[in-house]
Amino acid sequence: MSLRKAVLQRITPLPSRTPSPSLPHEWPQSPDSETIFPDLANHREPEPDEHVASRSKSPCVSPPLSSSSTVTAVHPAMAKRRMLTSRARDLMSPNGVVKRWRVNIAEHTTSLPSELATVSLGGSVKRDPDLWFDDGNIVLLCRDAAFRVYRGLLTRHSIIFRDLFSMAQPSTSETMESCPVVHISDPPDDLRHLLRVMCGLRKFPVIPGERMEFAELAALVRMSHKYHVEDLHTRAMHHLKLYFTNDLTVWDTAGVDGNLFLHVTPQDAITAINLARLTHTDSVLPTALYLCCQLDTELTSGVERSDGSTERLEPKDLELVLRGRTELVRASTRGACTICKPATSPQCTSKGCERALREILNMMLDGLQKDPIGDIAGYAALDSWEHWIEDVVELWPLCEPCRTMLHARDLDVRRDVWKRLPQYMGVAVEDWKDPTVAPAAPTK
Repeated sequence: MSLRKAVLQRITPLPSRTPSPSLPHEWPQSPDSETIFPDLANHREPEPDEHVASRSKSPCVSPPLSSSSTVTAVHPAMAKRRMLTSRARDLMSPNGVVKRWRVNIAEHTTSLPSELATVSLGGSVKRDPDLWFDDGNIVLLCRDAAFRVYRGLLTRHSIIFRDLFSMAQPSTSETMESCPVVHISDPPDDLRHLLRVMCGLRKFPVIPGERMEFAELAALVRMSHKYHVEDLHTRAMHHLKLYFTNDLTVWDTAGVDGNLFLHVTPQDAITAINLARLTHTDSVLPTALYLCCQLDTELTSGVERSDGSTERLEPKDLELVLRGRTELVRASTRGACTICKPATSPQCTSKGCERALREILNMMLDGLQKDPIGDIAGYAALDSWEHWIEDVVELWPLCEPCRTMLHARDLDVRRDVWKRLPQYMGVAVEDWKDPTVAPAAPTK
């Protein structure tokens, strides 16, 4: 008996912004200023050009108070809160929408070196062999990897890079081989995958047959989302949804290790769920959660990434997986009973088919008693029974119409499971395709 087993950061966060009309609605909104610049709370709001004088060692002289002024002691924490509230109010438009956050480098001069610093290659810092262009004009320093690339190329495609580079002023930033240095705290491999595509060293989307590893695709989704590289993000999400699909027909064209464009392992379903949550792509969740139901120890231990971090499910998603397993066992049991019910085809040509179907049903029920959660009533409710059907008909010969009927029942059972998969997995998906509904005829 054989059943198919189809199982499968960051820099200091830059202020995000209210998306422009060209950006998808799911781009993150502006976090509060205390989260973005924790040192901001320790500074009062500077006056224009005050940062120039702030390097002086002389103490500040307070302006004289008018005779009508009232001096009131303010607790430092209250002053900090008032300052942040005032700044938040400045960032709000009249209709309450957060304005685009502009970073003023003058506000942070005390946290920058007062003199030009030079970063040297060698030691723990190594230049990337592919992403180090001799005529590049900016260096991205990511942990121990240095990437010398083109500022204009990156800023053309990413408003986040544009704002980030605007902070690297020549008079206050570090340099490496005469190029300004910008520190990035994303995993080096993730940044490398992003830069390879943006600099034209990696063709994307890939052509059929030239399959991409899922870890690379996941990095492109994460990084294009974080840095607002809109075109790349659209293409990466297309590849992700081409495997973690909402269409049963597309699902059936994929193999146990991916499709023509993507190589997938069972543990990648954990990352797929986290990517779906990050990008608010609900259509990815049912199949990704379904594949997580097939996993074992990885559900609790997680999966190690190339940078040494561990990819884990959030507690709420782990709970969905555990509940989904119960629903899948029930669906598998119902499906097996439906396929093996002792009713022959209306076109049956053999009197022995009804008896054979009863014996097949008894064998299946006996298997359920011996192994309650096994091949018959397992978690892989979407797996086809076609190979099992071919095996049992060798023991109990059925006429051709009855054999065809069993395969038709198998397809009906799988379509029903697919239709209810979002419900089984505890998620709501608006554009989930119902395979039991015939597609509408094209209009002339």
